[in-house]
Amino acid sequence: MPRYFFDIKDGHRLVDPSGTDCKNDTAAIEKARVLAIGVSLDKPAVDPTRRISVLDADRHEISTVPVYSRPA
Repeated sequence: MPRYFFDIKDGHRLVDPSGTDCKNDTAAIEKARVLAIGVSLDKPAVDPTRRISVLDADRHEISTVPVYSRPA
């Protein structure tokens, strides 16, 4: 299975050093959506620039997923 990396971007970048194996690009993007929920719960402040960057094994960005603030 291909390896994907999920960096958090919000003005600066929090790098995923180890990555995760996913079946394909679609599965990696779905995983990023789940991660985005966790990030929004951990840091609920509103920040419209915060995103999960989905990177392939060569660390090329294939997609981004927005991180929304936790609902009130």
